[in-house]
Amino acid sequence: MNYYLLPEDFGAKGDGFTDDTQALKNCMASALRGMGIVNLKPRATYVISQTVEIPDYISIIGNNALIKVGSAWNQVSAGASVPVGTMLWVKGREPVAGTDLTMSTRFIKDLQIDGNANYNNLIGMYMGTSDQSKITQSTSVNYAVYNCAFKNISISHVFTGLFLAEVWGCYFESITASYIGDSGLKIQGQIVNNTFVGCHFTGINNGVYVNGAIYQGFIRRPEGCMFLGGYIGSARSGVNTVRGLAFKFSHVIIDLNTHFAVTGADMSDFVFDGCWIYCKTRAIDIQAFFTTNNNTYVAFNNCNIISDGVTDYVVYVHVRQNGIVFNGCKIEGVMYWDNGTSGVVTNCLWGDPPTTRPRIIKYGTGMVRQSLNMFKQDGTLIVTSGTN
Repeated sequence: MNYYLLPEDFGAKGDGFTDDTQALKNCMASALRGMGIVNLKPRATYVISQTVEIPDYISIIGNNALIKVGSAWNQVSAGASVPVGTMLWVKGREPVAGTDLTMSTRFIKDLQIDGNANYNNLIGMYMGTSDQSKITQSTSVNYAVYNCAFKNISISHVFTGLFLAEVWGCYFESITASYIGDSGLKIQGQIVNNTFVGCHFTGINNGVYVNGAIYQGFIRRPEGCMFLGGYIGSARSGVNTVRGLAFKFSHVIIDLNTHFAVTGADMSDFVFDGCWIYCKTRAIDIQAFFTTNNNTYVAFNNCNIISDGVTDYVVYVHVRQNGIVFNGCKIEGVMYWDNGTSGVVTNCLWGDPPTTRPRIIKYGTGMVRQSLNMFKQDGTLIVTSGTN
């Protein structure tokens, strides 16, 4: 029982009006040997005015309580690499000599986080160290937040919902980000082997944004993450990848009404399996920046890929993209493969009504292989146009 910590014992009111920032900080700082479980009052509302740090070995049982920003917000810098405007900082650290494999074990569950639309650049929850430059590569053990579980957390009215900077081997279930100014989930840093189950990420600009970060002069790509079920949408880009390696989206709905459902550059070994991908303009846009960063081995298996088929292409594969695969998909609209692209379209079904336009347009050099069992619903062979 000594490990259970009650914020009310440290002066927290949880009434939705009193500033409970310092009480929450004092509660966590009192943990015996640095370990403890913060037990929030069921359905209470704790008002904070600056970043609350959740240190190593501190877990939180939210009991559906709400942590929110009140009428005042003090923009203080919590650490060298922690973004200003972070509401909850899940603090990680570097393992001691690469051997501290039990570090950072904790859980956070049943918690609501609500920002304030009047404050720009608020982040609901940030995970990483105070100084990313301390994360080393020499031992190949360079995680910061490691082997943690996060479940039933809702984040709203912030610029970025969940921001992962250094997270290894963690489990996320039923995380919801709504009313987000930029990105529901932002992955930018050393992100390895994390699992997301039944999560819901939306934002004005991105549902899920993936990018690398520079460590010791090298760009490290996030890698090895899996999304199982859930929803990504209501954003200009559903899944927007700048750099990433070995991501899998299985049976995820990517549904939005504006620009791109899936777009990216420098994606390697990305797999979309059994997903429902819909957009009114262009469902999939695979591109390269200045034709230098290629996408390789990006596969769409057994997906429904739909656009309105009138205003734009359902799939646009830009120049110099290699190994793009569409297998067993139902596609409505026209695919366009730009100069120098290559890939495979096999066992796909075109489900939209007959049209005079070709199903696949191929431009310039390169090769797109298509199997002979590609038929429209009326049984006629799909037409491909282009120079190769």
